[in-house]
Amino acid sequence: MTRKLVVEFTKMEGAGNDFVVLDNRFLHFSSEELSDIAARVCPRRFGIGADGLLAFEMADDADFRMRYVNADGSPATMCGNGARCLARFAVTAGVQGPNVSFLTDAGTYRAYVPTDPDAAVRIYVPEPERWTPNIALEADPPGGMEAVHFIWTGTEHLVVPVDDAAAAPLETWGPHLRCDAALQPEGANVNLVAIGEDPRSISIRTYEKGVEGETLACGTGVLAAAVATSRLRGSAAGLASEPVTVKTRGGRLRVGRAETPERPDHLYLEGPARSVFRGTFEWDST
Repeated sequence: MTRKLVVEFTKMEGAGNDFVVLDNRFLHFSSEELSDIAARVCPRRFGIGADGLLAFEMADDADFRMRYVNADGSPATMCGNGARCLARFAVTAGVQGPNVSFLTDAGTYRAYVPTDPDAAVRIYVPEPERWTPNIALEADPPGGMEAVHFIWTGTEHLVVPVDDAAAAPLETWGPHLRCDAALQPEGANVNLVAIGEDPRSISIRTYEKGVEGETLACGTGVLAAAVATSRLRGSAAGLASEPVTVKTRGGRLRVGRAETPERPDHLYLEGPARSVFRGTFEWDST
């Protein structure tokens, strides 16, 4: 028997990267149901509109668990801006802050959530992996592209240095690179990065798999761009001694290192995370 279930949600955003957030402690949606819901509610104009869906769940070995689903319903291991938003959601929902830990499919993360709802949320992240400068692709890179670098920051990313991120043709380069045969089956997000002369500031635009289009910001892409460009500048640690400000179309985020109980130079991503509105939608439950 099918019945209509009224589902409460919170719309959140981090630098314009927006999400539908569900409190799955009470809803108990399965992974398959979360994928179906994301594919239905995330499309813009035909749904609520979001880059992805976040599910807040209980965890035995951490303060909570984060599940993330792309806008097209495909599963994803990690989302940096989504993680910052869900950390704020968790504290609002009763998790004791300001320091929280949470599980993801990319590992365990920690976050610092200030009491001020307008203050930036910081997540501490594992060291990036699989750094491959000048990665070999199956297809020839589009004309005008000088180099393509690969790095994993919770999900797969390509970093493409350009002179002007705003003027570069992301709408054609993104799908071309994202689907390259050498990157399958996972594919990769595509980040066009203007490095410039100042090592403390870069600009970025990102084409995200699972959204299959440009997003206003991508947290793991910001991490990928900051670490990759620092390595290209010659920093073996993968980041300059001072934090890097990363300019996205949706706002500014910071990537840096700070001392934590786990390590003296813990990599972090910091930026805005706020609730936009709350609402309900109907879901066919069987």
